[in-house]
Amino acid sequence: MSIYRELGIQPFINASEPYTRNGGSVMSRQVVEAMAEAAECFVDMSVLIRKVAERAAQLSGNDGAFVTSGAGAGVALSAAACLCESNKEEEDLLDVLPDTGKAQKNEILIFKGKYLDIIQYWKLIRVSGARLVLVEPTKKALLEAVNDKTAGMFLFPAPMYEEGIPTCEEIIPVLKEKGILVVVDAAAQLPPSSNLYYYTKLLGADLAVFSGGKHIKGPQSTGLIVGNRTMTEFCQKLACPNPRLGRTFKVGKEELVGFIKALELFVKENPDDRYQRQKEKLERIQKKLAEIPDIRMELWAKGRLETEQPLLLVDLPGEKTGEECCRFTRAYQNPVDVRYFKKENGRPGSIFINAYLLKDGEEELVADAVRAYLEQ
Repeated sequence: MSIYRELGIQPFINASEPYTRNGGSVMSRQVVEAMAEAAECFVDMSVLIRKVAERAAQLSGNDGAFVTSGAGAGVALSAAACLCESNKEEEDLLDVLPDTGKAQKNEILIFKGKYLDIIQYWKLIRVSGARLVLVEPTKKALLEAVNDKTAGMFLFPAPMYEEGIPTCEEIIPVLKEKGILVVVDAAAQLPPSSNLYYYTKLLGADLAVFSGGKHIKGPQSTGLIVGNRTMTEFCQKLACPNPRLGRTFKVGKEELVGFIKALELFVKENPDDRYQRQKEKLERIQKKLAEIPDIRMELWAKGRLETEQPLLLVDLPGEKTGEECCRFTRAYQNPVDVRYFKKENGRPGSIFINAYLLKDGEEELVADAVRAYLEQ
């Protein structure tokens, strides 16, 4: 990639996750071509935004949708939509947020837990002007916290980060019985593509938020809000090009077109074929590393967040550490990013390898980099 080298930046092979700090995903040729075509024309942005939203709702199996500038923006806009829907008698609330002085219902609930230190995007709820209320992670405490100021609740798939946090399956029915709006931050909960409607159509959440630049493999600067059409329309009214709270969450015509093409490809791709391609890459890595003495490996059927993607866990021999391995592979002649388990996870001598973003042939380079570390 000469463009990066001109800037003095060394590209690397991503064998970890589509993290934002790694640049998300690599877009397909079809997505890039769609974006290039979109860049050559002028369009009415309000119409494009609406048409893309309608198509995204159709593709995701929801009543409504809205494409915004990343899942973080989706969290902020969804919180603002909760305020608007819960205070419908205040007709000018759309125009004054984040000022919630006129809003009788201005509180958003979230569960307490150590997971809040890991996934800190909950802080973006405050962008809406809502007051955050932290609730002990029990049904009893939740019901006691609901009052006439409650505008909604945000749920994170926290049990995947911390045991003991009530699940979406347990909590959403309780909240809906009380008439409380529910938003699920599901930014990284793909694949399967059925999760695009699982939290909303099957569990009953009012909105769910996904990243557009991770597993969907759209532009890194995009995010998707799906669910109740009235709520997604509030998100649209709050956002660019309107001069309201979400004006800064601008998504260009190129990103909108690129995202909807990526979403089409994602939902139409055969999930079994996608899974098998990843599994075969990991098996080739596993075979090359198996020659290392005392190494232990396990091919997990699902990802760390229970997503439908295989993962290779590697327990390093001797005094080798995952953190040291990651530093070595990033500095290797063909730099590779793998991930390690931190000490608090109880496996400081382990790394995990994800094939979701590996291009054909890169699995050989991943194995070479890890093997070089182990043989030094």
